[in-house]
Amino acid sequence: MGIKGFFVIIFLVCFTLLAATFTLCKAPKKENVIAEAKLIKLGRYLFFDRRLSINNTRSCGTCHNPEFAFTDGYKRSVGAFADLHQRNTQPVVNLSYFKYLTSADSSLHHVAQQMRNPLFNQHPVEMGVGGNEKIILKRVETDSFYKNMFAQTFATGEISIPNIITAISSFLYTIISNQSAYDAFLKGDSTFFSINAKRGMQLFFSRKLNCANCHGGFNFSTSSVENEKGDTIFYFNTGLYNIGAFGAYPEYDAGLYQYTKVANDIGAFRVPTLRNLAFTAPYFHDGSAETLEEVVAIYENGGRIISKGIYKGNGRKNPYKHSLISGFKLNSQERKDLVSFLLCLSDSTILKNPAYANPFIEDETRQ
Repeated sequence: MGIKGFFVIIFLVCFTLLAATFTLCKAPKKENVIAEAKLIKLGRYLFFDRRLSINNTRSCGTCHNPEFAFTDGYKRSVGAFADLHQRNTQPVVNLSYFKYLTSADSSLHHVAQQMRNPLFNQHPVEMGVGGNEKIILKRVETDSFYKNMFAQTFATGEISIPNIITAISSFLYTIISNQSAYDAFLKGDSTFFSINAKRGMQLFFSRKLNCANCHGGFNFSTSSVENEKGDTIFYFNTGLYNIGAFGAYPEYDAGLYQYTKVANDIGAFRVPTLRNLAFTAPYFHDGSAETLEEVVAIYENGGRIISKGIYKGNGRKNPYKHSLISGFKLNSQERKDLVSFLLCLSDSTILKNPAYANPFIEDETRQ
């Protein structure tokens, strides 16, 4: 063996040792994995615990029910005092794929930030924690299960609102949906991916419809549309309303405008995920569409026409509607195919996954 071969062997040995060292350093320590598992378990209990609401009537899981793919089946939910929520409940699934976590507030990027809305909102009251923190914390502190779990999970063992939010956030980030018929198809298994769905997929990704321009990525919620400055647009006015023919939306919800106060943001809402549509009706930010067929028809028409009532108006002519919402033409078979594809993005495994289930159903002694 020559000197060159000797150095090659030395290099390979060193490289192998470095790679092994890197792997050992990168691998999570066993105690860290156990601690994370306890935090997630604690978060799951808290997520489904009605005692976190002022009158013991609602939990996070009331509106985000796993049986409805972490929605609730209502147009707009109600809070602890039966006040009507502003919007349709969004699913808390695949949250790490969203840059923004609400339909119309571009300041919220993390679950821990977003959670303060349902906990502390006053208009309307949702969970009713605001001003009642001591009462609610007392309920948690007197539960021996929680006392032990907080002691095992947090260095200080403190039972506090920030620690409650941290635990629930950790649980929420574990809720992943990736077992739909479409996911299986991408892996080569077309058992449950019909011919109709394949045709619908071609339509969805076609230039004719341009659905994927807004509903892109793994979660079908990532926009590739840019404004004149080259910035990605995440919020769109899709012409659902045009009250008074001046672009107005219902007073209770004007979209991103309520946060930015910029006129062009009137009626602009974040692109929602298209996953699990089979379980999350009704649709749109206000639950105003009962079926997917209705949703498709609105986009086909380039907006919605409301012919009577207090919201009467031609959404197709909304001055703030994005130019992409220009309409297209489908025949009856194409409409069926498109809906078939959309339904194939649904993952029934999350409905009954024991890791996401309400633990109080099995253990009713704590609630």
